[in-house]
Amino acid sequence: MLIVRRIAYHDIDAIMMLQSETPDAPHWDRAVYERIITPADENIASRLAWVAADGAELFGFAVAHLVADVCELESIGVAKSVRRKGIGRALLNAVTDWCSVSGAQKLELEVRSRNSSAIAFYESTGLVREGFRPGYYRDPEDDAILIGKRLYSDD
Repeated sequence: MLIVRRIAYHDIDAIMMLQSETPDAPHWDRAVYERIITPADENIASRLAWVAADGAELFGFAVAHLVADVCELESIGVAKSVRRKGIGRALLNAVTDWCSVSGAQKLELEVRSRNSSAIAFYESTGLVREGFRPGYYRDPEDDAILIGKRLYSDD
């Protein structure tokens, strides 16, 4: 049974493997994930990660960072073999729930302009295009589309 939970040390190797198979995801080193699990200071404690797993098998991960009242989705990756099966949505829901409980007013992210499947996914979850950053990405060079949504109602 698939569950979404906070990252643990034993997940890091699987995350490293998964991110290597996901060219559009940031390729962070192991130390970044270790700092997320055991933050050295209060500022890093505002960064959390989740995994989608079935027992020992990891199918996806997400990392978000809360700064003031804005939550940035920094990374999300799903194994190719299980894409379009709701895992990305489950991870995004976990991030959104944490953001709301933590007092964030907004969720935002950048996505490569050429990553049309990711853009379509985010838009299907209610996020909207908010801006554009030319030349934002390297290796390969690409522009960034800024996507986000408010986490509260003006009502």
